[in-house]
Amino acid sequence: MKHKQRRLFDRLKKKFQLTIFNESTLESLFSLRVSWLDGILLFLSIFVILFFLSFFLIRYTPVGAFMPPYMDVSVRNRLVEHAYKVDSLTGVVNKQTAYIDVVKGIISGDISTDSLDEEGHQIPIDTLANHHLSLMKATKREESFRKEYEEQEKFNLSTLNGNSNTNVLLFYPPVKGEVVGLFDPRVRQFGVDVKVSDRQAVLSVLAGTVIYAGYDPDFRYVIQVQHAGDYVSVYKYTTELLKKPGDLVKAGEALAMVGKVSGSTEQPHLYFELWQRGIAQNPVELVLF
Repeated sequence: MKHKQRRLFDRLKKKFQLTIFNESTLESLFSLRVSWLDGILLFLSIFVILFFLSFFLIRYTPVGAFMPPYMDVSVRNRLVEHAYKVDSLTGVVNKQTAYIDVVKGIISGDISTDSLDEEGHQIPIDTLANHHLSLMKATKREESFRKEYEEQEKFNLSTLNGNSNTNVLLFYPPVKGEVVGLFDPRVRQFGVDVKVSDRQAVLSVLAGTVIYAGYDPDFRYVIQVQHAGDYVSVYKYTTELLKKPGDLVKAGEALAMVGKVSGSTEQPHLYFELWQRGIAQNPVELVLF
């Protein structure tokens, strides 16, 4: 066996002379002594060089982008990341489009935020609350609270049982400030405008339960509280909400903050409404500002 291997190795090492002649003159142009082993080594060297050259082109040049099975992992990750970003941006655009449609509806009059119907009758406060809620998507907790509240309303005329005699109710002023806009239902002014300092807490006029707290395109942050005696107080143009629907509050407890809005030259103020059984009341007659 060893003898045969020796003979094979000797044959591979056996030298041959490779000569190139000029056909016309038979002059030797090139001569080279080679063996089968030299040819095999030359072939392997060319193969290795071509392999590494192909690997370099696929791995480090744009040529690899045309060969999906060898796509760079980082490129694939960037493609997935960009796909997620496009999907997220699509969702944002859809939300902004819906918001713009609501604003257009308010401007054109298709969506009314007035407190009077077309015949001039008072719209109940719960209808107004439901309308405000329709301008923004309610959370699951708000939906659960609203359903529970509506079930209770089927059997009760008021949310809180209490004495409806206004003489026994002491209304706290919601803010400290100057009343600059008076109550006048004839021009659909169902509350009063109170000019306030740069930043101030908005207080609940009576003890009660928060029935709505959210953002309105026209009145910024709005919060509504149900009180004893079928009273509902409404606080508009606040800059920060401190309570959420379902929270129980005491008389004089902070509900929100009001103050100057960054980038706005408008004087900070609070628009305060007080309703009883769906009828707007004059806050100046009940609250000492």
